[in-house]
Amino acid sequence: MQSKQKEWKSLSLSNSPLTPTDKISDDALVIKQYKSLINKLIPLQQENRLLEGLNKFSSRLPSRVRNIIKDEVIRLTALTDASADNSEFARFPVLKFKHFGIAMRLDKVGREILQRETSRFFDRYTVGVFESVMNSEHYQSFIKQEQHEKIVKAFSVESQYFNDIDFADDLAIRPNFTVFSPAFDKGKACTLASLSHKTMVVETKRTPTIDAEHNVFIFTFPKVAGFTERQSELSYKLEATTFNKEMSVFESTFSLLPATSKKIVERLTNYVKSSVNQFPLQRELEIERVLQNLERDRILANSPWIPLFLGYKDDQLRPLFELMTPTNIEYNERYSNLTDLPAQKIYDNLIKELEIQKESFLLKGVIQHKNQEIHVAATHRQLATNGLVKQFIEQATQSDKFSVIQYRLESVSNSHKSVAFDIHDIIASEYSELSDITHILFCKDVSNWIGDLKIADPEPFKPFPKAIIDDLTRWPITAVMEDQSDRRAEARYLMNAPAFIKTGLFTQHEATLNDLSASGLKLTLQTPTEIEFDEIIKVSIKSLKLSGQKYQIVKYNKTSGVLHLKLPPQLVKSEGQKLRGLFNNNSEYFTQRDMSIRQRNIFRFLWELSIRNLPCASVLITNNRFTIDRLKTIYHKEDSFDLKPFAVLANEVPLHGFLADKDAIGPKSQLLEDMLRKNVRDAHVVHVERSKNKQIIFVNEQEFLFGKVRGQISEHVAKNAVEPFITHLSAMRCKDPNTPLTSKRLAQISKIDLNIYTKLNTMQKGYTHVLYITNVSLFHSVLLKFGIYPDKTS
Repeated sequence: MQSKQKEWKSLSLSNSPLTPTDKISDDALVIKQYKSLINKLIPLQQENRLLEGLNKFSSRLPSRVRNIIKDEVIRLTALTDASADNSEFARFPVLKFKHFGIAMRLDKVGREILQRETSRFFDRYTVGVFESVMNSEHYQSFIKQEQHEKIVKAFSVESQYFNDIDFADDLAIRPNFTVFSPAFDKGKACTLASLSHKTMVVETKRTPTIDAEHNVFIFTFPKVAGFTERQSELSYKLEATTFNKEMSVFESTFSLLPATSKKIVERLTNYVKSSVNQFPLQRELEIERVLQNLERDRILANSPWIPLFLGYKDDQLRPLFELMTPTNIEYNERYSNLTDLPAQKIYDNLIKELEIQKESFLLKGVIQHKNQEIHVAATHRQLATNGLVKQFIEQATQSDKFSVIQYRLESVSNSHKSVAFDIHDIIASEYSELSDITHILFCKDVSNWIGDLKIADPEPFKPFPKAIIDDLTRWPITAVMEDQSDRRAEARYLMNAPAFIKTGLFTQHEATLNDLSASGLKLTLQTPTEIEFDEIIKVSIKSLKLSGQKYQIVKYNKTSGVLHLKLPPQLVKSEGQKLRGLFNNNSEYFTQRDMSIRQRNIFRFLWELSIRNLPCASVLITNNRFTIDRLKTIYHKEDSFDLKPFAVLANEVPLHGFLADKDAIGPKSQLLEDMLRKNVRDAHVVHVERSKNKQIIFVNEQEFLFGKVRGQISEHVAKNAVEPFITHLSAMRCKDPNTPLTSKRLAQISKIDLNIYTKLNTMQKGYTHVLYITNVSLFHSVLLKFGIYPDKTS
């Protein structure tokens, strides 16, 4: 084609006459080159505006080319009586019929083409229609397009965002108070099924008795905190009364009169908005809210990401809490933030990078130097900037302690914290450490699927900067886990009381009692000391009337002065019984200090923040006979990079680019089949996008990792000619139908509709997997640029 175009250009520029054969070839090339223009001119020809269109679209074209285009448009729109027959290349049974009185022998696809082309030519049977029907190439492209549309439709999944559903003007709550009107249902107190800033729906067991004229009623509202300080009256107009079959009640809908004072409307609006987390919503809205919460809970419960919660201290983001679940502990078996988060200086550099870039990959390893192991850690950007990627990987991979950790930083809005406090009835002033949270750092160990990395062309050695040396200076982190995972056998109580530790006849140390249980306690010395304590020490706590109580040392931190103690085995029964008696006799005092309750509140608060700021696109998968039909819903952020290079269409996300078999005729996914039925957990899907024309090209995973194609892509990436998109898919099996918050989520709906509660509860057993879609192009781009590849033999 390219050589023919060059030939045409050279012929058209020369003065030599064209032979008839050359002229036909030349005309065909012009028609092919300007096919899109011809298609635009066809409707104008039908309206007798062909010359106007030619002047508009082709004013700069040579007159000869304009004439060829004009003649072709006229030819295609000319009527014909030629009989169409596509039996030579038909794929389906051919049927005989007549179209505009002209005999046809077409299959199903041929008839669809005939119908579409006839409508394009203003319901006329023209030469263009005939040629489209009889063109085998056009037939095949139609088949291919039709198949592609079927595949896209089959893999399109309903889309939702991680943010709470915004009900806007439809927002309505179901408060726990009743209203009454003397003129409505004989003045009986009526339950509110719905209350918004404009309307109100009241429930009655029977058809309500209506006495008022003009359908206007004055309803009395009780004293409601946040709305009215005393009984007040509001006028409503009756709109309709209907019978709700699902609830077996009559519902009467009222609208607030337009004449109502703006001040009252404003107070009512603020009350409804501020009460959305204290009360259930209107039945239909509450069902939507509960379903979203249950689905987001499931995504977090089965997520491989570890959420680490950060807050500012001395103008630096410091780690505060780590949310641990059985799944993220199992998935990240070689990584824990408590022990593997990098040294304070490296951590600070990592956070500064993440605040700008939002995502980073930390490479950790051990380098042997003069019979000494040196722990090192640096981000992929730091190594790339300093030209140390090859050297770092070459030396760090010589031990089995090399790892790559993916980090994503999400900022937490004040509205999310406010919602979390409200939903779980937590008083913010009593949990100041939770109010300090400003960011969530999601962490995931991706070492398992990267494999052993090899360097194609090693570079000369450069000295490593001291900044990448990882020492043992770690920021303290509080690990938070669900009740079922907490292995403590007895209740602990949060305390803050002065204590004394006697270490000799005349010597004692002042300390603070941090927490207490029946068999142990934790103290913090006011002045940490380097002395070695005896195994058994005596503790006195005046406020608890404990004097010279013997305790055995479990652990002592000489730097922080934290001392963990337990009762000696011979005293556990007697002294432990006395302490239990103390707790029981002062139950009200100690219940408020029960650390399990505090721990549960902290866990739920952190959970609520996490489900609204999840780090990657996630697909919920249910049980179904057909594999593709198991894709239920995808949750993602509005600006999700994980779905690149494909775009989100309205409220659906087409996942065919990640899952569909590329050579299959119809919708099919061997990858999805392997992940859901053969327990293949992790996989890569690779695409490259040409910078020049934005064309997306699929690359086989094995070819990308180990084949010749990798070298070609590497060369093009170095020249910025292509952009790689490497997507990591991780299918996590749902081992438990319930999550830590399932019972709490369903509690609200159980008060409204018991049938829906039962259905939603049963529905939880239908979820089988969550498929996490994560874009990992940043790290792989660095490997490609520096000529680093996985070792196939590993």
